[in-house]
Amino acid sequence: MCIANRVVKLALMGAPNVGKSTLFTKLTGVGVITSNYPGTTVEFEEGSFVRHNTMVSVHDLPGTYSLSGESEDEVVAIRMLAEGEFDTVLLVVDASRIESSLVLAFQLIELGYPIIIALNQMDIARRRYYIDTAKLGEILDVPIYPVVATLGEGVDELANAIVKGEARVSKFKVRYDSHIEAYIRRLEKDVESGPYPPRGAIIKMLEGNEYISSLYDNEVRDKIYLAAKEFQALHGEPAAVHINRDRFGEAGRIRKEVIEPKDVKPSFSDRLSDITVQPLTGIPILMGVLATVFLSIVYLGQWLEQELESIFNALVGDVIIDLGSSIAGELGASIGTGITMGFEAILVLIVPYVMVWYAIMAFLEDSGYMPRAVALLDGVMHHVGLHGRAIIPMLVGIGCSVPAIMATRTAGSKRERLILSILIVMAVPCGAQLAIILGFVSRFAGIGAAAGIFAILLGLLLFLGLVMDRWLRKEPTTLAMEIPDLRRPAPRNILFKTYSRSKDFFVIAFPLMLVGSIILEILLYYNTLDFLVEPMSFITVGILGLPAIPIIAFIFGILRKELAVGMLVTLFGATSVYDLANYMTPDQVIVFGVVMAIYMPCVATWAVLMKEIGVKNSIFVGLASVTVSIIIGGVVNLLLSVV
Repeated sequence: MCIANRVVKLALMGAPNVGKSTLFTKLTGVGVITSNYPGTTVEFEEGSFVRHNTMVSVHDLPGTYSLSGESEDEVVAIRMLAEGEFDTVLLVVDASRIESSLVLAFQLIELGYPIIIALNQMDIARRRYYIDTAKLGEILDVPIYPVVATLGEGVDELANAIVKGEARVSKFKVRYDSHIEAYIRRLEKDVESGPYPPRGAIIKMLEGNEYISSLYDNEVRDKIYLAAKEFQALHGEPAAVHINRDRFGEAGRIRKEVIEPKDVKPSFSDRLSDITVQPLTGIPILMGVLATVFLSIVYLGQWLEQELESIFNALVGDVIIDLGSSIAGELGASIGTGITMGFEAILVLIVPYVMVWYAIMAFLEDSGYMPRAVALLDGVMHHVGLHGRAIIPMLVGIGCSVPAIMATRTAGSKRERLILSILIVMAVPCGAQLAIILGFVSRFAGIGAAAGIFAILLGLLLFLGLVMDRWLRKEPTTLAMEIPDLRRPAPRNILFKTYSRSKDFFVIAFPLMLVGSIILEILLYYNTLDFLVEPMSFITVGILGLPAIPIIAFIFGILRKELAVGMLVTLFGATSVYDLANYMTPDQVIVFGVVMAIYMPCVATWAVLMKEIGVKNSIFVGLASVTVSIIIGGVVNLLLSVV
């Protein structure tokens, strides 16, 4: 057993797509704690490792291109750096495209943090460039460690440097133009006392960083505010634009000094990378990728479903029901049935499809393909009032709507957050809805029916987006992101991402589903649900063409969508999910799937919605989703009856 004699507190920083999460996993293993920063929905991860009697506590800060404080991720990163009292800031840089990461490095240096730079993805960079890492370290005045996080190359040396305390405060200064430097000199005396070096604090406040401004007294803030206003009046643009232009210019100059391109022919990976971002070839490839993802989830999910069903029946079967019956008679048997159905529903309907989806998403992220999909879809997303990056919360929503709604905070404006939240709730199927469509509808009505439901959701997404874009008039923010090279994902990292994302989902879903199943069985035992069936039959039977009983599944589906199919089994008195074919026709299964795909968000999602877009908007979304689901379900029922 290794005992640590001292503790080093490390902040892990980096822009998106630089391999930060892979390096975090290599350093800390799988013993990770995921937390929300207090007062926000932004998540960060904590882990640790022990080396040479030193424990290094690693805090993985939100990925960000800048410390400007414009998005909530940036604000959280700044606050964590300010409040964390870190011994070392480890900045992860993509060696194959270093400019944007250097801009982030400049800001950390200006704020006086002790830094080590991990020059990641050196395997890609070495194929294209000669990189003088020693000269880069001399220019920036910080230690530079080349690494290939996916292979573990250089990670031991980096860990040793962290433990030895090699991080240092750099004396490097960005060469801003004379106008900016004049303002810095003029204001330096006013900010001599404060948590940051005067130069760094002035630059940040000239940029308009509200958090850093809040750390200084009103007199200082007023002087810098007036200086920024004066600068804009004289130069016709905000100081922030001027400052960032100079930073990128400095980054470009440094790149030319330390990087010499190799005279090599483009590799197959380079050529493939190019054709995936060109619209003429990239869009057909994207359609092929999406089709492959869809078919993989369907067929692999169905195979896992059958295997898990067989294992569950062999190991559990009626054991819990028989045990409940022996303890408390028929009531005990009902409770045992609720427990059994709860376990079976999550194993048969949720695990196969959600786990497969999370694994595929991790593969797409780590391969570098996800940013390409974002870039290709940017033009389409602009038609619905959003930009390409909005596709990320939507994809997260396919796993669970709760983190997807939280992820809308990365949107550029409140308008975009509102549009994106509504689209996620009404047109993006969560993991539970995905399981209903792929695990229930496709099994009993065919894969074509499942594809038809996805087509309806896509049409609804485009329609709602177009309507809201006209209703909420304002241009969306522009998309600015780097596209990484395509690379071979590390299986361990895919498994880690799948595990970490699925863990939180099941911790939330399983207890609620189990409790809901038990409550439902008890209510059925005492015949307390019958009074809901007949009064609501004008919807289920009259409009939707369903049996009357599924109204109970719809109502309880508000608690958790995962309960819906399991409830149908119980309500109809079926022996299992597979026995439902004896109680509903394929057309009724399709209509049920359409309604559940659009229907009101679950309680957990609604709670997050109220926090993010307000109570009034959340109630509107809830009522609209119910109304739209019934209307579209009724139209589908009518069309199926005609066909």
